[in-house]
Amino acid sequence: MSIPSEYKGRYQLKYRGNQCLNCNHPLDLSDKYCPHCSQMNSTKKITFKDLIIEFFGSIISYDSRFRKTMSSLLFKPGKITREYISGKRMTYANPFRFFLSAAIIYAFVFGFTRDFSDLDLAMEDQNFINIVNSNDSRERDSIFAEKDEKPLKEASTLLASNLKKRDFITLKNPKKTFDSINNMPSSLNRFIYKAGLFERGINNKYFFTYQKALDTLQIDSSFENKLSFNVAHSIVRIERQPGTFVNTLISRVPFMIFFFLPVFAVFIWLLYLRRNFTYMDHLVFSFHTQTTFIILITIAFIIDNIVELSAISIALILFLLYLYKAMRNFYQQGRFKTIVKFTILNSFFFILAVIAITILFLASAITY
Repeated sequence: MSIPSEYKGRYQLKYRGNQCLNCNHPLDLSDKYCPHCSQMNSTKKITFKDLIIEFFGSIISYDSRFRKTMSSLLFKPGKITREYISGKRMTYANPFRFFLSAAIIYAFVFGFTRDFSDLDLAMEDQNFINIVNSNDSRERDSIFAEKDEKPLKEASTLLASNLKKRDFITLKNPKKTFDSINNMPSSLNRFIYKAGLFERGINNKYFFTYQKALDTLQIDSSFENKLSFNVAHSIVRIERQPGTFVNTLISRVPFMIFFFLPVFAVFIWLLYLRRNFTYMDHLVFSFHTQTTFIILITIAFIIDNIVELSAISIALILFLLYLYKAMRNFYQQGRFKTIVKFTILNSFFFILAVIAITILFLASAITY
């Protein structure tokens, strides 16, 4: 084999070695890269220039695969998956990495084009209206009180007595209250009652932190108490800032899909059990189709931000058509079988989505 006479930079022959510095695989001087681990065959000390060249080189390399994957994914539904699982893995980007790239772009675009913070302002306006109405109500009550002051005073005294009694139960003797809750056989009931008690304490400004709640209520710390307080604290924040919570929830949707697709792929595998496809084939197909879904929704966000158009609805319709075509091209079955399985898969995906969104909602509420 002839050896080229000269190379530039780290590729020069004088920097070639007889052993890979990464995996110790034996090399020839003609080897520009290690055939075992693909690292460059060079003993030259790395410089800042080398780091910059490698950095932009990796970006350009991924960028070309990114563009190839994007065009094939959008305009060749199902075919890109067949080519990828057949061995053309250097032509296209890794489906998992590509999905995460699309998810990051989705979150970035959503942050700039969608904002539900107006719901926070609407909640503040509603609270203000409630206060005004309450003041007006008290003013009206004062007029009627002049006509019949005695019944009003009696009602006020009774109400104050009930409030004091309720506060006595929860604050004057909190240990007894929590002991009665802890004696409940159902852990769910215990959790609900404790969360409600913590929520009332936060709303009434008795405490704002978990440690302050423990001191105020004179109770011990436990996992159940901590979880109940976190949920109560999150519920109060959601009630006061619903728009911010919606922003957080929607921005996490792609990452929720990422973790639930392996479960969805199991169902696809069962549906096509008689076909010659492995579980990983179905998983790659799932990631390719759901990446398209994320891309379409991202484009819809941009369009909706520019013009007032129901682009989200159009994107959903386009995705359903895309999914049908992808199933036809990838699994190569007739129209009737594809339509039946398309309906079954979407029904299951809807059920799984409801479960996933519920879990995401609870997780977001706890960590919000």
